Parts: sequence; structure tokens; C-alpha cells
Amino acid sequence: MNRSRALLAAGAVAALVAPLAIGTSSAATTSTFGYTSYPVGINGGEPGIGYDIKADAALYTGPDAETKRLTWDDTTNPATMKIVDVTPSTSITSLDPIMFTDQQTNRTFVSHLYLACSLTSFSDDAGETWTPSEGCGPDVLLDHQTIGGGPYPEGAPPTAGLTGYPNAVYYCAQNGFSGTCARSDDGGQTFGPGTPAYNTPANGAPDGGACSAIHGHIRVAPDGTVYLPNKGCGGVPTVNNLTNSEFFGGAPAVSVSEDAGQTWAVRPVPGAHNQDESDPSVSFDKAGTVYFGWEDGVNPSETVYGTTSAAKISTSSDHGKTWSKPYDVSSALGLHNVQFPEVIAGDAGRAAFSFIGTPGIGDDQHVGFVGEWHLYVATTLDGGNTWTTVDATPGNPVQRGCISLQGTSNKTVLDDLICDQRNLLDFNDITVDKVGRVLMSYADGCEGACSTDLKSGSRGAKDYVLRQSSGPLLYAAAPTAANPPAGAPPPQAPPAGGGTPQSPGGNLAATGIEAGIPAAAFLLLGAALVLVRRRRAA
Repeated sequence: MNRSRALLAAGAVAALVAPLAIGTSSAATTSTFGYTSYPVGINGGEPGIGYDIKADAALYTGPDAETKRLTWDDTTNPATMKIVDVTPSTSITSLDPIMFTDQQTNRTFVSHLYLACSLTSFSDDAGETWTPSEGCGPDVLLDHQTIGGGPYPEGAPPTAGLTGYPNAVYYCAQNGFSGTCARSDDGGQTFGPGTPAYNTPANGAPDGGACSAIHGHIRVAPDGTVYLPNKGCGGVPTVNNLTNSEFFGGAPAVSVSEDAGQTWAVRPVPGAHNQDESDPSVSFDKAGTVYFGWEDGVNPSETVYGTTSAAKISTSSDHGKTWSKPYDVSSALGLHNVQFPEVIAGDAGRAAFSFIGTPGIGDDQHVGFVGEWHLYVATTLDGGNTWTTVDATPGNPVQRGCISLQGTSNKTVLDDLICDQRNLLDFNDITVDKVGRVLMSYADGCEGACSTDLKSGSRGAKDYVLRQSSGPLLYAAAPTAANPPAGAPPPQAPPAGGGTPQSPGGNLAATGIEAGIPAAAFLLLGAALVLVRRRRAA
């Protein structure tokens, strides 16, 4: 797909955004978990978020080629947010914006897909300055890229750290059949050759795991193990979806590398199901427990879509070789369809799992689906044994009707009713700040009349950041020199009179569940942003 190149210079225009409380906890829960939504001032699906511990700031990007630095003043209740434009010159209007911050080094990457590679820059000062990168591995093509990084495993390659940057950086993309990943040993400036992460004999079987061509966001654990989540492996071969030679069915899996990306092994979750829609998500806590969340559902056939799905999550203590029984965090709330699972973890036993969900029953990939979608967050404090799920946007739907994850390439003479609402694209994003608050980037497709009109559809995508405002944190206590965030340097003390109100045991003072409304006009999407594309293989 041709993508117009609209290079933007970094700016320094600041704005203060104050949210408006519109309600308290929904009937779904009586917990103290609360969240506040803040408008970011940009538009588009697939927004990305990272958090720079040193700067105590979040960085946020979207497909309209803008990057924002977000900081909060917690002396007010609710907190107010400051926005500064820090867009790198390499950013373009694209369908695949990716953001990643390595919280060990505080290096942030912004990547925008361009032709078969990406235009990428990284910053070591929360966006004040940017350094252009090679962008991708020389043979890592084509689409749906992801960037991640972290420590090297034991037995690191001899090139590790020679340029002074201590961690490995990985770039992966799908080529229509498989996913390939390349490693950088100079902090993301350049990348070596790619290695297939699944669907080749080297990945463990003649079919290399029989995985979907589409994978989720790569993450690197503190011990250097690399995880690339995949929505379905172990399926039946098929030639559907045009350029994506995929496999039908199978189970959500992680492709795991324990040798810095040189080899990969596919490790599915027993008892899990692949509905061939949303990307799954993976994270890990300080104790090394892996948390893997996905959209669980079954399609009756390659051409008949399922009518229900659930947000399920499983844990592993041995790099995905064995898994706990999947835990359903959505069905007890009366939700019958879910999308966009995102997982982040903190201290031992603590993790958060977000998704959008609806009580609507039916095929949400086709025109005619009826359902009001909200953003939910589930949290565990006991290693995944139990989860508490809340509606983080009560009274404020983020979408109505269908959500297209199929694209126009699936429209045939036999099926011309594929969902025409491609506004949210493929995923949201999630991270954690220095004290353990959950931060999420998401696009709201239901603004204005859509918020109250049950018959309205969703066409827009206005970007928000969801920030935890009350309840237990993902870090059990406020960070100190003796208890820093996982893999991070000790945070600096907050200025006098500032900081975040906390109660003992790593809880934010309860302020209720809140959702924001725009405080200023949003930028319109550029004409070059085409929200409908071939099924994620363009």
C-alpha cells in the first residue's frame, strides 16, 4: 500500500488537559480500582504508549504522525495532564505506528511503517531530541511491525554492548506467511539479519508451529528471554486471506527465544482457542511469571465466524513450556465479545489485563452486529489465581456496532458484508509508570451523538490515555532505592508539595472511576490515512 510521506518537525506546543468525572464504578464491580481518561489531542487507531522513568513522563504516538509527551500534576484532584508535542522528523502518517520505551535504559522508539520497512527514531531524553535509525532488519519484511528490547540472556553474543548501549533491541514484522525478527546490538541504530520466529522447520516442526501470519507486540523479560505472542498456532493449513497463507484454528501461543533471537520455539496454551481476530499480549512480573492474555473464541469454519468470545489469560513460570488453566476475566460481567487484549505486569504476582468488551452476541466482524463496547481492566494481586475486572469507561462507550479486523481483502462475491468500521485498526497499548499505575493508550470511536444514540455507528478514533486513579498498584510499595521498578534505576524523589497521594500497601487514594471529555479541538486525520486496508498484509 502506498503511504504518503508527511514529515513533521518536532514541536514544543504545550497544553493542559483536565478530565471531567462522569460517574463512579459500574455495576460490574464494587472494587476500589478507578481510572481517569485524558484526551491526547490526536486521532487514529493503534495508538502506542511508553513510559520514561527518568523523566517521569509518558510518550504517546498515533498514525497521524504525531508524538506527545504527557506529564501529570497530582496536586490537583483529579490530576491535570500537560501535553508537549515532541514529534520526530522521521514520523509519517501511517497505518502502523509503534512505540516502545525500555524502562531499564529509558530509550524510547517511535516506528512508522513505510513501504516494506519502517521510519524509526529513538530518544534518550523523553523526546527532546531524536536519532534516526536504520528502521528494520535488512530482510525483515513487510507489515505489522513491532519493536521491543531488554537485557541479553546469559551467554550474550560477543557484539553485545560494544557501542555502550547495554540492552538488545528487536524488530519483527510479518511477511504474509511467517514472522521474522532481527536484533540490534547498537541500541537500535542498525539491525542484523532476520530469523523466522515461527512457520519454518527450525521453529520445532515441519510446519514450524502452524501459526497465523500475524503476531502481537514483542517483549523481553528481565532474564533476557524474548516473547513474541501469536493469536493462533497448531492450526490446519489453508490458503485463505489472499496474501496471508495462514492456518485455520489452533491456540494462542508465544514464540520464545532464550538465546537473543538466534532460535525460536512455539509454545501454545493448552485449552485455548483462536478466533483469528485480535493480537494477544504478553508481559512478566519481577518474579519471572509470564502473563499471556488473548481473545478466546471459536470459528465454526474458515468462512463462518463465531458469535462469542472471552478475554482469557494464563500464566507460566517456565518460559511458556507449561501454562496454568486459562482464566476468563470477562464472561462473569455479562460480556459476550471482546477485542484488543493488552497485558502489563509489575511486582511479583501483580498484573493488569485490559480489553474492550460488549454484551452483544453475534459476529462482530460483519455489518449488522449490535453491541456497545467499553474499555475494561482486570487486575490480579496473587499471580493470576484471582482477577478483579472493572469497566474503566462507564457511561462512555468506545465503539458501537462491529469492529473490523478483517479488511477489504475478505470481501468477495460470496461475502460483501465484512464490517465497514475499520476506525480502531488492530490494537491498543499498555504500560506502567514508576509507582505502578497502569497507563493505557486507546482510541475512542464513539464520540458525540454516538455516545447516546443506540443506533449510531462508529467512524472516528479520538485518542485518549487511561491512567489509574485509585486502587492497588502494580508495585506493592512506592519505589525506593531498595525497591525500584523492575529493571529500572531508583526514581528521583518528587518535588516538594507534589507527588502522588498514596495509602499504605501500594494503593492510590480512592478518587472513583472517571472518564475524560475533550478540553480542546482535535486534529483531523490527514487525507493520506486510509483506515480500510487489506487484511493486515499490506
